[in-house]
Amino acid sequence: MRGNKIRWLILFILIFFPSALIFSQTEQTQEILEKNQRGVVHLTVLGDEKETVAEGSGFVVEQGVMATSYLLVSQAKSMAGKNFKGKKVKIEGILAVDKNLNLALLKIKGKTPALSMGNSDELNMGKKVYAVGSNELGEIGASEGTVKNILEIEITKRFIETSLSVPLNFNGAPLMDVNGKVLGMVVFLERTLKFILPSNLMKTVQKKSLVKFKDYQHEDYLATFEGAFLAGKVASLLDETGKAQKYLEKVVKLSPMNIESISLLASVYNRQRNYREAATAYQKVIELDNNRDDAYYQLGIVNLRLGKYRDSIAPLQKAVELNPDLKDAYFYVGNAYKELKEPAKAVEAYENYLNLKPEDPWEGYLRLGLSRIELKQFEEASTALNEAAKEKPQDIKTNYHLAQAYDQANQYEKAEETYKLLAKLSPEEADKYYKAILFMHDKAGNHEKAIEAARSIIELKPDSMGDIYNLGLMYQKLKKYDEAIKTFNEVLAINPADQYSHSNIGYIYYIQKKYSKSIAAFKKFLELSPDNADGWFYIGICNMQLKKYESAIKPLQKTLELRFDYSNGNAIYNLAICYLNLHDNYSAKELYNKLTPLNPQLAQKLKQHLR
Repeated sequence: MRGNKIRWLILFILIFFPSALIFSQTEQTQEILEKNQRGVVHLTVLGDEKETVAEGSGFVVEQGVMATSYLLVSQAKSMAGKNFKGKKVKIEGILAVDKNLNLALLKIKGKTPALSMGNSDELNMGKKVYAVGSNELGEIGASEGTVKNILEIEITKRFIETSLSVPLNFNGAPLMDVNGKVLGMVVFLERTLKFILPSNLMKTVQKKSLVKFKDYQHEDYLATFEGAFLAGKVASLLDETGKAQKYLEKVVKLSPMNIESISLLASVYNRQRNYREAATAYQKVIELDNNRDDAYYQLGIVNLRLGKYRDSIAPLQKAVELNPDLKDAYFYVGNAYKELKEPAKAVEAYENYLNLKPEDPWEGYLRLGLSRIELKQFEEASTALNEAAKEKPQDIKTNYHLAQAYDQANQYEKAEETYKLLAKLSPEEADKYYKAILFMHDKAGNHEKAIEAARSIIELKPDSMGDIYNLGLMYQKLKKYDEAIKTFNEVLAINPADQYSHSNIGYIYYIQKKYSKSIAAFKKFLELSPDNADGWFYIGICNMQLKKYESAIKPLQKTLELRFDYSNGNAIYNLAICYLNLHDNYSAKELYNKLTPLNPQLAQKLKQHLR
């Protein structure tokens, strides 16, 4: 029984105090409500059978005149009002409407006090504001919020977006400042299409003769040109692109030659990434007015996004011809030519763009540099990329391409300096940039500097077998053979099965004329790679150098078995020499006959030794 009492208590609170759940109010908000609720009216829109069609709010702007949302009035066969005490407020008819603003002025009877109108130019970003309107139960309440955004509907017409959290019934409610001055009207076109109509725009609407509701031409406001266009504009500014598309397509259907609605619809398609429809719409704008630089510009951008690079060029060029301030058009022309693999034309476009001194020239210089690289104009590329690096000194991509341009321009010191900067900017990839230094100096024959880079890499990755191997290779190329052998043995200590280290050690010993050690190294190599002709060949010629001709024959025969034309006939020649040293002139002569078609000059040299 006690539990039942608790449940009844909760139910009582929900029934008798619902507004407490709807309006969360500070002391300031409560004060605004108490001072201004007398001028706010709960509105009920009635149909033919006196049924409720919609509900909203209105507020008195002067004695006997109330402002509200035209969306409510447009549906009304009659309207009923109720003040904050629940008493009826008689609404006699319509004094004025402005469909472009969604504003209606109504004639009311009685002494409902007027609210004080303020100056909506004071609605700056962050300003605290208050709305006083009715909830679903017809009770007058208040809510507070701040100005979030200024929505530019037209050059001289701005609406306001706020953080107010209010129900749909606040449609038509006044927006006030802390002093209770009305700065605008809350408007709901749909649940998510909410904005504030500024008071200064409201003041432009003048009263006319009274029109009774029964005599007014009722309509579905959002199906009209004015209503749909307003909803489309607001939805677009609030980034409700689906709703914007719905309303603007309706506007274009109602007025196919209205250029502004088509242009706005094109921009909505663009934001939706519906580029084909956007292109069609921008083309329509151009057909209606071939001096619209914005339409040419956007058509060019859309064609770029569609991958229609050739088709994008002419509209972009026309845009900048009509409006030289559209500097970016040259940039996008450059992008189109770059995609079309026409770097010379891309260079021209990027230079035109940069000559106009854009505020942020970084990407222009970057793309100019990349286009110069495609043309193999490496010095000019490095100049452009250096300018890009001045704009963004710590940008990885810019500095990487700059280092490559310096490398290709044989400006190795500048390239190395830039790669080292990259290593500092991106420590986790430092080894990558030192490898680039190593390979650059290796390619240029600067093996001392390549060794420095290789050592830096090993400091970063001391157990990296491949990087230790590269150090050994640089020692080998520099003919520092002992250091090379020592380094390759370090690789083998990590991985005894590294065939390339065995092969290089064998080759170095051959160069050093340490033929027995060379043979031993190549034998280890062949254990790992038994079908490699190089290993067999060097074992053969090392035995020859040791005058072990009998021991040289089988390795050289194996070389020919694996690759008969090895070293352009050198294996055949050396095998024939072995036979001659073993007094087998017959076998040598057979090899001479095989060598002749392969390498006649070497065969002629062999012939001099035949008996």
